[in-house]
Amino acid sequence: MDGNVFALRADAETRQIRFMTAGSVDDGKSTLIGRLLLDSGVLMRDQADSIGDDEEHLAALTDGLEAERAQGITIDVAYRYFETPRASFIIADAPGHEQYTRNMVTAASASDVAVIVIDASRVVGGVLKRQTRRHAAIAALMGLDVIVAVNKMDLIGWSQERFNDIETAFADLAGALKLSGVVCVPVSARRGDNVVRRGGADWWRGPILVELIEQSQGPASRHEAPLRLPIQAALRDVTSRFYVGRIEAGSVRPGDHVVLGPQAYPATIASVRVGGRPVLRAEAGTSVAIEFDDERDVTRGDVVAAPGVRYARSVVADLCWLDEAPWTKGRRYLLRQGTLETQALIEEIAFVHDVEDFSRREGASSLSLNAIASVRLATRDPILADTFSQSPGTGAFALFDPQTNQTCAAGMIREAIT
Repeated sequence: MDGNVFALRADAETRQIRFMTAGSVDDGKSTLIGRLLLDSGVLMRDQADSIGDDEEHLAALTDGLEAERAQGITIDVAYRYFETPRASFIIADAPGHEQYTRNMVTAASASDVAVIVIDASRVVGGVLKRQTRRHAAIAALMGLDVIVAVNKMDLIGWSQERFNDIETAFADLAGALKLSGVVCVPVSARRGDNVVRRGGADWWRGPILVELIEQSQGPASRHEAPLRLPIQAALRDVTSRFYVGRIEAGSVRPGDHVVLGPQAYPATIASVRVGGRPVLRAEAGTSVAIEFDDERDVTRGDVVAAPGVRYARSVVADLCWLDEAPWTKGRRYLLRQGTLETQALIEEIAFVHDVEDFSRREGASSLSLNAIASVRLATRDPILADTFSQSPGTGAFALFDPQTNQTCAAGMIREAIT
């Protein structure tokens, strides 16, 4: 092989996994993340020595805002990174309070897995907290794999009976939400048991938390999906024109036959570059520069896609309303999907999701902050008709106020209307 050409692959041993954590106040999710960072060895030695088993210091590793430290809660979404010999991880620590539902949706939109933290010492009679139910419902809505970290098991003497009660209660909840493959694991974030290393309960023979996260299948599906490469810009050197963007789904290599934009113009990939170097293959999550075998009229907002891609001007979507100002009928918004921008109009609210009892409230005429609703949306220009479950990177969009650029809603396409 030419020494200037290399293959860029998502190696099974070093793949990247994005996961989010969610939990009610004082359930210990910030402490859990602190434990993951400490025991995976990503902290400087002096940081590690100063923390030890101090739960307050562990939690402070993720509570970066001054307001969070003062109140002892997580308000914003905090992102942290660590790795094991088998994978690298991006953690999104989402807030637990109901009023910060929009922050949790933001974290979930860029995640493959949700780790829901439950304080075992505060669950009585197998009755899960309201916020736990809300977190599970949002994870189900966003199509995430779910792992339940049953925390503070050391405070109840590692009671297998209490763990079984929580496991059964969450299984009933998962059934109502149509969540499959949910796994519960008993942990002590404060002590580190069953987080990165095994410990605590002799009766637990299942995998520990970090092993469960490593076993998630989300990232693989992004690589196996049909190619979606939204173009950010066109660059020209002395002899060639390159188009740059981040691969949202699938992979690309020289010789691939692709289509451009809603007109489905055919094209062939002549070369692929990463960091200025030619590569034989690049996969989802990689920023690339591509060259076609012939001149093409491609601009920012166009998408390089595998043949068979669909576009639509009308879709059914789930919206999470993020604006303090409620939605009013007839108001037009700016829709952004990847690098594409176009005008959009919410034509109808089909129903509002009640994420407490999983019912659907029909007949709504407005949307207020943190509401999650199923709507019919019309756009001026065609947008990718990928569903969120098939391609989270391109099946999602955001709505903005065209005057203030305020983010008004996050959307997930469920169905294209033809």
